[in-house]
Amino acid sequence: MTQPTSYLALLFADISKSSIIYEQMGDQAAQETVGKIIQCLSDLTVRFKGNVIKTVGDAIIATFPAADNAIEAAKSMQQAMTDDFFSIGDMPPINIHIGIHFGPVVVDNEDIFGDAVNTASRVVDYANPRQIVATRAAIDNLPDDSTHFTKYIAKITAKNIAGELELYEIIYEDQNTTMVIDCRELSKAVCGSLYLVRGTQIIVVDRQKPMLSVGREEFNDISIQYSWISRTHAYIENRNGVFLLKDKSTNGTFVYPEGGEPVYVNKGEHPLAGKGIIIFGRERENKMDGEMTDTLEYDIR
Repeated sequence: MTQPTSYLALLFADISKSSIIYEQMGDQAAQETVGKIIQCLSDLTVRFKGNVIKTVGDAIIATFPAADNAIEAAKSMQQAMTDDFFSIGDMPPINIHIGIHFGPVVVDNEDIFGDAVNTASRVVDYANPRQIVATRAAIDNLPDDSTHFTKYIAKITAKNIAGELELYEIIYEDQNTTMVIDCRELSKAVCGSLYLVRGTQIIVVDRQKPMLSVGREEFNDISIQYSWISRTHAYIENRNGVFLLKDKSTNGTFVYPEGGEPVYVNKGEHPLAGKGIIIFGRERENKMDGEMTDTLEYDIR
């Protein structure tokens, strides 16, 4: 008998580099920790009206009735890793990576089958630690009033998957922050490129590279390895020609615009205009600034 097909959102969440947890904690403690993480991911799946299909090693496979539910669950999962599993005792940093797809699946005996399942498994493999990656099919099935912020990544080809997959990153920092912008500064900010200088390194944010991340861990575009820097400290984004600093850290970010008053940003957004200096996690201190590498000079042209 032919099994009925259902259109569902599929979420695959995997613990990144779980072997490090076992190496640092030992087998028994690591197994208990991984079990707690899987249970947390399962609980969040249910909270957002999902169904846990199975757990495979250090990963969870789940379905949701809609892409919106899956993305909300994924955001909560990432946040839980920061809130519940970071810096607890001797535990190493816990990261997960998540892939989301939407498509037809066959549900049989509490398991799922079909090309959509294979696609979701390829998407999670593409995601980096602390990243949520979704296919175009998932994005297209979001409601018209969706407030999820997405960033186009690339088109890829995947093994045993016909055609190309368009992939998007789901940015999961707080989207509820109210931003107040001086219109005079905004008119200056609507420009083509933002140049960031760190020592001898020059990084450009523009339409070709509309966003970069700054943080302590190496998967960030700019890695700054000081204790006061959060794992992913901030994003710098070109949003339709307006350059924004988006802080999501514990200690905040300080912006020193040339000829303007300093601005402290903590878990919020601030537009960048003209030239200036950005310092992550601390205030400017002239005696130590010259020796530190947690400072970026910015210039919008």
